[in-house]
Amino acid sequence: MSKKENKCVPSDSEDDDYSSPEDSSSEEEETVEVNGFQVLVSQENQVREMFEKHPDLTSNFDIKNQELKDAYMDVLLDLIGTLWMSTKDLSLEDLNKANSMLFDLTRAGLNVGWLCQKLDAAYLNREKQRVSKARIRELEEQVKKRKLALPDLKSDLKKAKAAAPAS
Repeated sequence: MSKKENKCVPSDSEDDDYSSPEDSSSEEEETVEVNGFQVLVSQENQVREMFEKHPDLTSNFDIKNQELKDAYMDVLLDLIGTLWMSTKDLSLEDLNKANSMLFDLTRAGLNVGWLCQKLDAAYLNREKQRVSKARIRELEEQVKKRKLALPDLKSDLKKAKAAAPAS
């Protein structure tokens, strides 16, 4: 069975952190079975680590069709790849798509609460970036206006000095 390669693999950290694999070739690979899912050999360690960290991941997941099970795993791995991207690289559209994927995975019975937290944090970071950018634009506009007003102020100061009585 051939599958598309997912480009994220788990790191050795204990906080569910994932990073890109060193070999990101898109060649078809052999698959291996991990906890009832057929995954690419390049994804085996990531999936094993995921089940170690989240042993209840599939406790409510009762899909018998192998292709459908594997499709859900592909979606889960894609979602992880998205959520571990830098928030500056994630668009609102990416986050909304991730939210939809998370909803579907949850409805299918996968226990992915740990990803809900990651998605919430990504939305929050995205909003902080938006607010920060808006504040920067506002300050830049104020600086621009004040720079334009400065020559007038200098002129008014010069006139006031000239009109002031000598002491």
